[in-house]
Amino acid sequence: MSGLFGTLGTATSGITANQVALQTTAHNIANTNTDGYSRQRVHMTTKPPYVIAGTGTIGTGVNVTGVERVVDDFVRSQIREANSKYTYNTQKSDTLGQLEDILHEPSDDGVIKSLSTLTDSWQKLAENPELGTSKTLVVENANSFADSIHQMATQINQLHKDSISNLQKSVLDFNEKIDQLADINKKVFTLTSRGETPNDLLDQRDTLLKDISGLVNINTEFDEYGRTTLSVDGQTILDFKNETHNTLSVVVGTDANGNALVSDRGDSSKANVALGRQAEVGTVMLTKKDDAGNAAYSEIKTSEGDMGGYQESAKEILEHMDELNDFIAKIGKATNMVMTGGQNKLDGFFTLGNDPSRYALDFKVNDAIAKDPSKIPAGKALDGTGSAGDGSRALAVSWAMKTKFKTPVRDADLDAYDESTMKFNESQDGQTFAETFNNIVTKNGISKQKADNMAAAQKVVLNNLENKNESMSGVNINEEMSDVIKFQQGFQANTRVLSVIAEMLDTLVNKTGV
Repeated sequence: MSGLFGTLGTATSGITANQVALQTTAHNIANTNTDGYSRQRVHMTTKPPYVIAGTGTIGTGVNVTGVERVVDDFVRSQIREANSKYTYNTQKSDTLGQLEDILHEPSDDGVIKSLSTLTDSWQKLAENPELGTSKTLVVENANSFADSIHQMATQINQLHKDSISNLQKSVLDFNEKIDQLADINKKVFTLTSRGETPNDLLDQRDTLLKDISGLVNINTEFDEYGRTTLSVDGQTILDFKNETHNTLSVVVGTDANGNALVSDRGDSSKANVALGRQAEVGTVMLTKKDDAGNAAYSEIKTSEGDMGGYQESAKEILEHMDELNDFIAKIGKATNMVMTGGQNKLDGFFTLGNDPSRYALDFKVNDAIAKDPSKIPAGKALDGTGSAGDGSRALAVSWAMKTKFKTPVRDADLDAYDESTMKFNESQDGQTFAETFNNIVTKNGISKQKADNMAAAQKVVLNNLENKNESMSGVNINEEMSDVIKFQQGFQANTRVLSVIAEMLDTLVNKTGV
């Protein structure tokens, strides 16, 4: 439309465009401190012109073609990846730090010091075999050593249980967030299919994806509507287009037949489901349910995020528990072989029980000896009828404490005990009891230090990416205030044009009689 009414429409479009831009700028300023918010920008294009013969094309104003987020999807994808690695190493470091506290070495009251004290008491008994207080001292020091081992084993077992419990919580949190993401997918699709741009919903989606990446390593894809397809370890968890919505579960124990029990959806408050096959405790399962609610479970690898950290920590805790059991097997069996003349490895001065996985938990001084220390055969004769001053058997125990055995200890090495010399065959590439325990502590310390270093390095990477994302998508108050002034002036200028057109129309209608 040409003429004054065409100019009126042009000015009106300018007012509308600047009003939308000003409202968007106000929205940015209001969300300056909103976590996960991405600044928004109004896209404006010129309206199609019309042609006047002999004159040419005449502009008709401006159109607002959209309000879009200012984001770099590639950077956000990198943030999710870095976040998964960071939380994995942080969680692993924290758990191994707790194990380090339990092992309590080096210290003046730790296991190595207690073992040294026990060895010294055997030496003193060898020097004073007839002295009742020497035998009592051996029993007291042995009880103290056994108590420290039992307490340590109990705490390590509890730490493993806590790791599995935390893994369950992470799985439950993951499933809840997947439910939220599915809901956002529906809303995004509804709005986008109507031609709207759900910017704030997309911000919520990105924030949610970052939170999920802190739980487990994920892969994401987005369709033309902004809906998210999410997978873990190549297995689809959520695909709105194909109506796929799976969850995760975790193996929390075993039934009477040794088959795995699965905590469906990670919720330990619900009855556990029997898997019907064996699987390690802490294994994460992809759970697919049909329309009838029947579930199929398959193992899925979670190498990063909180889940990966808890899984790896639980695995290392069990490895150290096995090492502790072997450490106690060395001490208990070697001492028993000497004290029984090579007849019994599991029961003698110490009792170990019959379950190798519980040696550290069941380890204690023989009840009969604990009640009556005089029953300790300090000399060569097992019945205590040997010559006076004979402390050879007590001395043999103190030698055994310093003998190098292979790790893990082998029954064949213990069976090679020579009663005539009361000595074991020493392995040159083996370890003493103290060295065995020190090796447990050292391995855990190295693993924790590695996790610390990786967490620190990944934190730097994550911070750099966050800063890059903030420079791209964050709200800059100075820039927004500059835009406020710009759009304010644009609005005022267009209203001034309207005012001029109104005066011209008044002149045209009322003063010329047209």
